[in-house]
Amino acid sequence: MAKKEGNQLEFSSILFDTLFGLILFFGIDSFLEIKDPLHFIFYLFSTIIVVYWWLTYKATDDAFEEEVTDSATDLMFGIIELILLEYILLLSSTFEYVTVTFFLSGLLAVDLSWALIWKKVGKWTTRNPKKIERIERDLKYHIIINSVMFVIFLILALSADIVSPAAFVAAF
Repeated sequence: MAKKEGNQLEFSSILFDTLFGLILFFGIDSFLEIKDPLHFIFYLFSTIIVVYWWLTYKATDDAFEEEVTDSATDLMFGIIELILLEYILLLSSTFEYVTVTFFLSGLLAVDLSWALIWKKVGKWTTRNPKKIERIERDLKYHIIINSVMFVIFLILALSADIVSPAAFVAAF
């Protein structure tokens, strides 16, 4: 890995921050169009999930540092996740709650794939055993949490026909 100068910036970090900011910015106008309280609550929770997802993504990049941030794999998964986040916000503004839940499940599946690839195939550039142990532990917890949440969202999406929209949004 090439040594970075103090004034060099990471391309993927700037790209993702800019695109995520645009996704949120263009999603703001949807708040003004929503009249139904249930729809508004759903859109608000969807936006909170998207922001939380992004903060988690940034925290993961910060925790793993150059181990993942400069990789083409990370860039590819980040672009796929941004596309899914955009669809989640677009569809939640039209109150397509079942489709949004499927997209959230897809987002979790993509992130789970990312974690599994890094856990099973990833080669660490660091030789610090404590850092490698911390990264492996973080990936393990990442995989467990994503697996549980994937199953929960998938069950919720598949049970949409038997619950009312209000109960669905409450479970969401």
